[in-house]
Amino acid sequence: MRKVLRLSGIQAVGLLLSTALWAQSFVAKPLNDLGADKYKGFQGGLYERGTNDVPSDHKAAGLALAEQVKPIRGKFVFLGIGMSNAAMEFGTFKDMADDDKRVNHSSMAVINGAMGAMTACAWTPARETPRQHGCGAPDYIPNLYDRIRDELLKPAGLAEDQVEVIWMKNADPRPRTSLPSSDAEAYRYEAFIGDMTRAARSRYPNLKLMFISSRIYAGYASTPLNPEPYAYEYGFSVKWAIQAQIDQMRSGKIDPEVGDLDYKKGVAPWMAWGPYLWADGTVPRSDGLTWSPSEYGRDGTHPNMKGREKVAHLLIDFLLNSPYATWFKK
Repeated sequence: MRKVLRLSGIQAVGLLLSTALWAQSFVAKPLNDLGADKYKGFQGGLYERGTNDVPSDHKAAGLALAEQVKPIRGKFVFLGIGMSNAAMEFGTFKDMADDDKRVNHSSMAVINGAMGAMTACAWTPARETPRQHGCGAPDYIPNLYDRIRDELLKPAGLAEDQVEVIWMKNADPRPRTSLPSSDAEAYRYEAFIGDMTRAARSRYPNLKLMFISSRIYAGYASTPLNPEPYAYEYGFSVKWAIQAQIDQMRSGKIDPEVGDLDYKKGVAPWMAWGPYLWADGTVPRSDGLTWSPSEYGRDGTHPNMKGREKVAHLLIDFLLNSPYATWFKK
């Protein structure tokens, strides 16, 4: 029988304070600035060899698939999926995009499918409910792709076969083990990325592209929900998952951690970084990005409106300037 640890009020407050103080003491260089240097033995850069550039073979495949993003029955869907932070940020992004005259409003439908409290595990089953899949969600939570179909797509006159592009941002609650441990949360989340991409491709037969962002800075976190260094180390999860797809398409060998990601066989969409959102608090990144306490809610984990708008602007700028997102522009 599992023992339940019960903390007194004073002990609980002490735990939260120690978590917050420890998180704020975390210092690291953003992956896009880390380059060929290493964090705990792991090379930086968003892509291989410490660079921030999509490798030429992966780039060519992505450009070809981007050209195939076309309206189906008059519309294609750009869908956002993920947990609470993603729901907040993509919701603000959708509002901004809807009012932006530079954005394609004629054939693109932007749908915010992200949902609060629905973290990575809940997005891995293509057909089961999260609880049936062992994710610990309440009985009343439906399969998340069913929810998107029934509550978001159908009321808008849309269908699953019209979903062609996804932005995904997710996390795993209450992580406990950081790198370089062999059972670090970064590896667990990398595996979740593989499962989520395959589940999404299973539900959306015309899904071509998936842009993935890792979390914003979590050094102000006042709860153990997902503090540093996990928000930072999720960047490695995304980097490794994308690289696993690149390597598989080159060699045919499937990475054992993340699983089959073959986009030519329709197993998964082509994957690439969306905007990389992490910066070391108020220390400016090379492009000037920072995160201040004034951009967060009380828990120091979820962004307030100011923080949501920052992410939304980063996503809009990314899509307006990405060669893989010509479909986003008017």
